[in-house]
Amino acid sequence: MRITTPMLLYLCLATLIAGCRTDPVPDTRGGDPAGQAIIYPSGRAIKFPEEQVIRKKIKVTTQWQTIVFDKPLKINREGLMRLHLAVIKHPYISTMDHHPLNPECNEPECAINIACLRRLSDGVIVRPEAILVGDNGEQVGIRPVGHLNPFFDRNIITIAMGTFALDAAPPPFPEGIKAFTAMRIRSTEPFTVQYLWWSVDRHPEIFFR
Repeated sequence: MRITTPMLLYLCLATLIAGCRTDPVPDTRGGDPAGQAIIYPSGRAIKFPEEQVIRKKIKVTTQWQTIVFDKPLKINREGLMRLHLAVIKHPYISTMDHHPLNPECNEPECAINIACLRRLSDGVIVRPEAILVGDNGEQVGIRPVGHLNPFFDRNIITIAMGTFALDAAPPPFPEGIKAFTAMRIRSTEPFTVQYLWWSVDRHPEIFFR
């Protein structure tokens, strides 16, 4: 069959249409992946009744802001509880990663920046700090103590916030607090939290499941 110019143009156009991507391409400039839904923890990621996912996007700034929880964060005292700040990972790396931007040193600055985020565009440290407010009014300071790369969403890295003590077991939450009703948060640099995840770790039951 002889292919004419109009037929050739039609075939080219059909090929282009068939080859167009219908799935969105992730935005690596620091926002949400363009058009891509956030995958929240569920199923086997939620292990205990005290765990809670707060589907609230928070723009953390250098100024203190208060977040009141619709449902208080209950405490499981048999395990270790962390408040994870879920962040789109593409523009960041962990300060614990082996990377030319992360120096290996024993200086105080390295200790205070442990488990924080480093912005790849300029190497700046993003170090959040937060205060949890108990149902009795008592306040507990929490800071970055680790990271989590959730198995259910490879686009997310979390900053695990908790009580912290160098070379010692983390101090427990005060006995007078049954749950946390609010959080105050700020950071050395602005960044966006996609959601909050209050989770249990190092619980005795985890090792026998």
